Amino acid sequence: MNNYIQHAIDTEVFLASTQKETSFGSSWSRIPEGKVNHTLYHGSAGVLLFYIELFLATNRTSYLEACKSAGDELLAYVSKKAVDKAFITIGIYSGWPGYVYSLNELYKLTKDEKYRQGAIAALSRMTAQSSEIGAGIGWIEDIPFSDITGITGTREVIDLSVGAAGAGIIYLYAYRQGLLESPDLAVKTADRLLELAVDTKDGLNWMMMVDMPFPFTSPNFAHGGAGVGYFLADLYQETKKQAYLDAAISTAEYMKSRAVKQSDGVLVCHLEEQQPPRTFYLGICHGPAGSGRLMYLLSEITQKPEYLEWIKDNFHGLLSTGAPEERSTGLWQNHGQCCGDAGIGDYALFLYSSTGDQAYMDYALRIAAHLRAKAKTATGLAWNMAEHRTRPDFLESQTGYMQGAAGIGSSFLHLGSIVNGDPIKLIMPETPFKYAAR
Repeated sequence: MNNYIQHAIDTEVFLASTQKETSFGSSWSRIPEGKVNHTLYHGSAGVLLFYIELFLATNRTSYLEACKSAGDELLAYVSKKAVDKAFITIGIYSGWPGYVYSLNELYKLTKDEKYRQGAIAALSRMTAQSSEIGAGIGWIEDIPFSDITGITGTREVIDLSVGAAGAGIIYLYAYRQGLLESPDLAVKTADRLLELAVDTKDGLNWMMMVDMPFPFTSPNFAHGGAGVGYFLADLYQETKKQAYLDAAISTAEYMKSRAVKQSDGVLVCHLEEQQPPRTFYLGICHGPAGSGRLMYLLSEITQKPEYLEWIKDNFHGLLSTGAPEERSTGLWQNHGQCCGDAGIGDYALFLYSSTGDQAYMDYALRIAAHLRAKAKTATGLAWNMAEHRTRPDFLESQTGYMQGAAGIGSSFLHLGSIVNGDPIKLIMPETPFKYAAR
């Protein structure tokens, strides 16, 4: 067993020490002393994914039992909410889509039909919350981030992270997994999104929501056009509808127009309202690890080398910041999958596996060394980290996949399994890279 897989096992020691027993199984909270949280982003749906990977890497029965215990609690939660018709967001990481994905991945591992039925129930509830709008369907929800902005009300939500593009991605996943008989719901979602595109001289972009109540124009992956473009490009692969591919290509052109030269390479601005651009995120959320997904998918579809060339230039821009050892304004004290080191390290590993370029592996090894050095070791491995850029000194030891130990442990497993010659990584539905199915 190599050191990286051992680091993942040591991370599980921390997660095991923080799990909460319920009448149905086990769950986790965002931080050890907090209330139970079920989301993929902060809670047990994401921790479950790490346990699936850990079992695949080690074949230890105790990890399989942990999967089932977490799955039973998640299933009970999702089933109750679906029957009660309680509101849960359609955010891909924080709501119904994450539950669809986690429960179906557990079904694939265990072949226990109850988990598949739970995924279908979550999918049906997400659809029930949609509305027929324009040429397709959309979702009206509370304005995202009202706890930060103080702005309340409702809006039609659009983007990949909290809106319709993320819902469309999970519809596409569900169709490919046999949870839906056709891609019709993904098509209806896409057709509405095409109506909401902002057409500019540089290409298409999308906002986070219709009638934005605060300044937030992003060309990037999580809350901007690149995430919507990714969904449309992926749907093109199933439908061959040219309008989807054309829109995705236009979105890529728009994002490239917002790239800013660095000492080496380029980075895409976080928000266009900041002029001149000074803040460049580096992770999945608004950074190369997210934006590169659209470019890689387009390279696969079109077979044009320009997209991989741009990915390399963008990666050089990331390297030019001195990350991970140097922390820029777009890479604060965050070590997680969404905004920090773990997501960047996984991205480097995906690029290494896809291209064979040793430079990507060398960088992944740097990331892993940095993560290990930053770990605290009282009970297993955990990380004090800041979730939000605006509060870089507010540090917490989180448990989740997108923010916390589970996602960091997953990145160690990913690296260790590649070193062993047998890549183990659950591929999220918004990720274009592929490994052999298990």
